[in-house]
Amino acid sequence: MTATIAPPPSLRPRPYPLSDTGPDITLPAEFRAFHALHERAYRAYAAAHTPAGGDDLVRGAFGRLAVHWSTLLSSPNPTATAWDHVAEHIARRTSRLPLRTASPLHYHLTVLHHLADLSVTTAADTTGRDHATARCLLRASGNIPPLSADRR
Repeated sequence: MTATIAPPPSLRPRPYPLSDTGPDITLPAEFRAFHALHERAYRAYAAAHTPAGGDDLVRGAFGRLAVHWSTLLSSPNPTATAWDHVAEHIARRTSRLPLRTASPLHYHLTVLHHLADLSVTTAADTTGRDHATARCLLRASGNIPPLSADRR
């Protein structure tokens, strides 16, 4: 007669618990700090582009940043690189607003400052660009056409 010895219950393999939230992932402290610092401005930028508020857009953008976080940190200007990825992510999923701007950065700063009501300094910090450059570009946007209420 052959006896089978079973491992105690505490050593038996347990199935991976499935949940609605997905796996428990711990993000680096630097990423969490970056998220806390920029989330409000990113949401304001996304909200200017969609009547739904842009929460899904921002979650998707931060997800993309999290996946590429180590590469992003090795760039010469991580904040500017992150902003470029976020702005591109939002641009692929929404329509460009009817603003007269001279460059993509001018457009981004105009939306952040004039439509999202961020200060020039905060808009520059959000995009990772120099404050003097932001001031200069925003001075050139004196003739921003008003947007209809449904585009804000």
